[in-house]
Amino acid sequence: MEIFIKKLTSVDIEKQLELPNDTRREALPPFNGSRDIVIPIKFGHDAVEVDVHCSCRAGRLALTKGWVQIAHNLNFNAGDVVALRREDNGRYKMTVRSGRT
Repeated sequence: MEIFIKKLTSVDIEKQLELPNDTRREALPPFNGSRDIVIPIKFGHDAVEVDVHCSCRAGRLALTKGWVQIAHNLNFNAGDVVALRREDNGRYKMTVRSGRT
């Protein structure tokens, strides 16, 4: 199940990834009254799993702690398109498509 797709900006890469308004919140783990949750997300061709914090402030969702390091390690660039999916086994996987043509 696709949770969101977003074209990255420099702010997304340098600070935090603010999730789009049309993010399928029901596909994320429940916050249960908390402002932050940890989502284990698989990244890259090696499917390395990293714990990424997702915060909810003023109704807005953002990937915070763990995200910037991943963006830098995988050399994400402004214009790249990322997609987060929940797989059939309940795990989360992020894919990236280069924005360069």
